[in-house]
Amino acid sequence: MNELKKIMEEISSLNKTHGVTQKGGKKYTQVVHRVEVFRRHVGTTYGIQTFLKVDDGKRVVVKAIIKSLEGDIIGSGYAEEFRGAGYVNKTSALENAETSAIGRALSSLGLSGGEYASANEMDTAQRNEQASNLPVSEQKGGKSTRTNQDLKEAIQRSENAKYRLSYPGNKSEHFDDIETAIQSINKWLWTVETYEEKPKDQRLMAIGAFFEQNKPIMDIMRKEKPDDLAEVDARVKRFEDD
Repeated sequence: MNELKKIMEEISSLNKTHGVTQKGGKKYTQVVHRVEVFRRHVGTTYGIQTFLKVDDGKRVVVKAIIKSLEGDIIGSGYAEEFRGAGYVNKTSALENAETSAIGRALSSLGLSGGEYASANEMDTAQRNEQASNLPVSEQKGGKSTRTNQDLKEAIQRSENAKYRLSYPGNKSEHFDDIETAIQSINKWLWTVETYEEKPKDQRLMAIGAFFEQNKPIMDIMRKEKPDDLAEVDARVKRFEDD
């Protein structure tokens, strides 16, 4: 494949700017970004195909292959997940396995943008920029400088926001666009993953509570951005497995 070197170079560059920081300082380029680069260079000349090899009610095994129009297989990868093993696999074991299999098929071609990482190596996640929040009152002498008009506009923005997320501890955030909402989720997950003052089982309970509490809006987000939410699920799974 003549484009392979160019794809490798672009993914390597993307890894430096968008890579997810892993334990030990390595970075991992998410599957969704690698697929986008792959498609941009090869179009429909090569296809990515997945096969459900095992689904016995307890575990799922997915195989992914990358092949030419002539049927020549140039890359492949397998992934296995157990249903109910952790929060993500209670509802998304198949999707999680498929994403992982595609990632490993791309990695078999050298399209990882970093190390050929196993699921256990890819355990902690990206630092995203602070998501946009509602304006916070500036305090001066114990009194808020926010005017009644400021409060009215803030309430209107909150009520009109399309994406509303509730976090444990009665904290809520409101977003007009899904990308910023996903950034907020990733930032919160990073905080939970690295908060070692609490036992891991308590942190996993907090993550589970977040997904249960926000299930209706998360279902909408999964339909609008399935690849991005699959990466969020995979991130939680890596934390569970570590």
